[in-house]
Amino acid sequence: MLHSNPSKEQSGLGGSPLLRAAENSQRARGARLFREKFKRHRRHKKEEAVSGASGRCRRVNFHVDFGQVGWSKWVIYPKQYNAYRCEGVCPNPLGEEFKPTNHAYIQSMLKYYHPNLVPNTCCTPVKTRPMSMLYLEGDQVLLGHHEDMIVEECGCQ
Repeated sequence: MLHSNPSKEQSGLGGSPLLRAAENSQRARGARLFREKFKRHRRHKKEEAVSGASGRCRRVNFHVDFGQVGWSKWVIYPKQYNAYRCEGVCPNPLGEEFKPTNHAYIQSMLKYYHPNLVPNTCCTPVKTRPMSMLYLEGDQVLLGHHEDMIVEECGCQ
């Protein structure tokens, strides 16, 4: 049995050792060459619809107005902000640019080789940041620092 716990230098900046090992394996290279040699030139309609970068998993604007959710009486500042959100399709198999967990990578490989066996991975926030807010609590004005309020990066999980 072989155990591995790569250092940050070995694994790159946040890269998945599992993903790198799979991409560099003899079997994966052989399968890639086989697919490229006998690749069909026909695409599924769904693939054509999302083949551009605009259909891929990405961060998009999501403007929140506290008045629209009934919080305008107690939220003093900000009255609105851009929380961002994630949308789009996750490709199969996933590359490191989609920041997959090992689980998501395995799921995307299964989806690639056996499309009806598992669902697609989902485009979801993988990095968020906090936001400070001024709000009323009773008759006091408080400054609160609230975690996970703004999406920074999206990925496939």
